[in-house]
Amino acid sequence: RAGGSPAAARAGRARAGPSPRCIVAPSRGRRAVPGGRRAVPARCRASSSGEDASIPSLAGETSTSSPSSPSSSTRDPGSPRVPSSPSFSSATPALDIDVDAPHADTTARVWYLPNFLDDDAFAAVKAGCEKLRKRMRSDHSFATGRLSAVVPPTSEAYAALCNARALRKLRDASGRLNLVLGDYPVEARLYRPGSSMDWHQDVVLYERPQVELIYTVTNDSDARTEWVGSDGVRRGLAPLANSALAFTAGAAWHRVVGSSEGTRTIVKALYVEDFAKTDAFAEVMEEAPWRR
Repeated sequence: RAGGSPAAARAGRARAGPSPRCIVAPSRGRRAVPGGRRAVPARCRASSSGEDASIPSLAGETSTSSPSSPSSSTRDPGSPRVPSSPSFSSATPALDIDVDAPHADTTARVWYLPNFLDDDAFAAVKAGCEKLRKRMRSDHSFATGRLSAVVPPTSEAYAALCNARALRKLRDASGRLNLVLGDYPVEARLYRPGSSMDWHQDVVLYERPQVELIYTVTNDSDARTEWVGSDGVRRGLAPLANSALAFTAGAAWHRVVGSSEGTRTIVKALYVEDFAKTDAFAEVMEEAPWRR
């Protein structure tokens, strides 16, 4: 990069604030604006199988005429209806999701999948995150108090996230039968007491919006992940270890509510049907928190 050392460039990026990794819920009198996170590639090998439970769907539960139903849509033309910003009464508690059962909201494009990986793959991801623990640094992103590190593409942990079982479960849940692990870096993240992430939508980085997987590796905290469903109802859960939450970029608003105790380790991975990218991809790669 012209005009200075790599160290100076990193310092400049840090001063610049969050990268445009997500669309942030607007404050009063403001538009939604980007705010940030992550990036880098690799190939995968496939492996085993396993049977899935059927996933209850909200498709038959929602009412488009309900006053609580979301209006407006995302920046992705032709996408299902989702909230243009999260609107609900904060005094109303979130509806708890059963953490032991699969959940699907196909209109909001949100899925929860317990028992996501087999025992060997789960152990590989857990061991990989433990190795990365000392490398984790504050990611200076839209999230507060979070640590992160990139999962090496040559590691067993990385391979576990694109084995045959993982891909099949994600494809079956989403109905997108050609999903593969994308060329955006996989990240291990640590949420400590007080770490949180406010309401946001994930920025669409690929022409066919990516599915963003939040895989919980360990969790002894009281932190919660919440989202706005297609019926306008706020839902949430404290995810179990070896469970996956998946959000399609540009769709449901979601957040992480900080814990008062304990920690939660997750892996974030992006899955795509093809690698054609939006203009946002290059900007996010340039400003990814792990590069700072």
